[in-house]
Parts: sequence; C-alpha cells; structure tokens
Amino acid sequence: MDRGPRRRRRPEEAERTILAAARAFLEEHPFREMTVEGVMVRTGLSRPAFYAYFRDRYDLITHLLEGFGGLLFALDWRWLSGVPEGDEARAVLVDALRAGSQTFVEYGPVLRAIADAAGQDARVEEVYRFGLIERLVTAVAARISRDVEAGVSPADLDPEETARALVLMTERYLLDVFGRPEFRPSREESEAVFRTLEAVWARTLYGSGD
Repeated sequence: MDRGPRRRRRPEEAERTILAAARAFLEEHPFREMTVEGVMVRTGLSRPAFYAYFRDRYDLITHLLEGFGGLLFALDWRWLSGVPEGDEARAVLVDALRAGSQTFVEYGPVLRAIADAAGQDARVEEVYRFGLIERLVTAVAARISRDVEAGVSPADLDPEETARALVLMTERYLLDVFGRPEFRPSREESEAVFRTLEAVWARTLYGSGD
C-alpha cells in the first residue's frame, strides 16, 4: 500500500535523530564496529543525510562528547567550586564522585567509545583529552590548592600532579568497569566501585578520616 511521501524532518530534528541512533548503537557495540551505515539504518533517513550534519564518524563522536562534557562538570561543580571546610569537604567530595560515577553507569559504553575514538582521531582527542579531561584536571588542581593552603589537605601534595593522577585513574577505572557493552555490573559490584573511588580520593586529599 502506498503510504505517500516520506515525512521530511527539520534539520535540527534529523541531527538529534542521528545522534540518538549513534548512542543506541554504542550501547550495544564497541566503537571499532561503528559505521555510518550501522547508525543510519536506525534512523529512517538515507545514508547521504548523514553527511549533511557530520563529516565522518569521528565528527559524530565529537558532537556526542559535547553533550556529555557539560554534564560531567555540572555533577562535580559543588566540590570543584567549594571552599575548604574540613569534614564537610570530604562529604561533598563523596557526593560529587557518586554523581559523576553515575554518568558512567548510565552512559559507560558511549563514553568508552569517545575515549577510544580519541586515540584514533586528533579532532576527538583535542576535544576529549586536551579539552574536557585537561579542564577537569585544572579544576581539581585548583580545589586541591585551596585545600592545601587551608591546611585541610596534606602540605606535601603537588596539586597539579595529584589532580592528574586522580582524574586519569578514575576515568580509566570507570571506563573499564562500566564501558563494555557486553557487561553490566550488578548494583553490588557498582557500589564496590564507588566505595573504592571514595576511599582513594578521600584518603589522598583528606586523610583516613579516623
């Protein structure tokens, strides 16, 4: 039966449809299996429509990253922008780590795909590694500096190197645990991950808490 001409979508709607299809694909497959055809078959749009919005799959990944970057910073902002306040600083840090980790629980495979793409394409690397990650390192280092100056954190901490170690360790750890499409940790396994991160960050920055 003739259903008539296919409905034309507004440009912004078509772009959102492609981005949503890419996210759905990456929830099920690693980045190495991602193709333009594999994404577009989920959209109801023609393959050439892809190139009206994106140059290639790396450009598509960069657009996905732009949507996640602000979310990660927003979740951590209360601790990043806060002032040293002893035990309260530890509590705020724990809340920020849990909120940030939850993003990996929900979008882990997509975030791992972004990280994988950054290792293969200079444009994605610029936005991800030298953009988002470096901005986060700088923000964490600034917070550590304030804590050291206030006597809340150990005086012998190097704020920049400590921040870099904590951020890169956390990123790799969360991607390894939550970034595999074929494996989703249980609630108990996820809780163990959260507790481990909290212990590493809190003990490094604020001592044992005893």
